[in-house]
Amino acid sequence: MKTHSRSTEATVTHHLEAFFRKDLDGVVEDYADEAVFIAPGGPLLGRAAIRKFFTAFIETMPAGFLEAFAMREQRFAGELGYIVWDVAPWVRFATDTFVVRDGKIVLQTFAADPPTWTAASK
Repeated sequence: MKTHSRSTEATVTHHLEAFFRKDLDGVVEDYADEAVFIAPGGPLLGRAAIRKFFTAFIETMPAGFLEAFAMREQRFAGELGYIVWDVAPWVRFATDTFVVRDGKIVLQTFAADPPTWTAASK
């Protein structure tokens, strides 16, 4: 019997809400154990590597970063989620694409201009 799982939109929304709270455990719990996160600097494999990325990302955000975040677009189709955002003056354009299965992110891509947090992926 298949249990009900969160929709792609609900999973991505939870992920973003946890990020805005700087809730690292909440961010990472949305990923499948063997998730792949592709970011500047190379792919990250698994929750431990993804946690490291978000730890560095959150720790290096400048003051006012979260308050300046502007969501420009959100699209969802089945397992796919796509967002476009910016954080003036630090990030002119950024995009994330998510693949969500059974309520967990199994694949995410992230790109930003400028690619501010490339060091976080190492």
